[in-house]
Amino acid sequence: MLTVTLKPDVADQVEAVAQEARLDADTVGDKAVRAYLAQWRREKIRAETVAFEQQRETLLSQYSGPYVALHDGQVVDHDPDLRTLHLRVFARLGHTPVLLKQVTAEPDRDMVFRSPRIEVTGAAD
Repeated sequence: MLTVTLKPDVADQVEAVAQEARLDADTVGDKAVRAYLAQWRREKIRAETVAFEQQRETLLSQYSGPYVALHDGQVVDHDPDLRTLHLRVFARLGHTPVLLKQVTAEPDRDMVFRSPRIEVTGAAD
């Protein structure tokens, strides 16, 4: 198990939040680190997406059709089957965020998903 040492001012804030939320400090620390890691993964994938778009023409000339795996702005693997590519990249890089994307000339589509809302209008008898 990893032990993390916090600077005194941060440790004081974690303890204060834990006390106010009626949680133990380890839980607050765990939640904070998980939130940080999730944000880091989002930023890494965003950067890989920018790199993909900047290289799209070159990628089209080399990999048109199959999926590529981009890590640190570089193609680290490619395969026509997304699942095969994912398994191979995961075996090599583990939980490191890597962009897996099909190389096509078509621009990405923005998709919006609306969450359903459930309303209860009357009491059940």
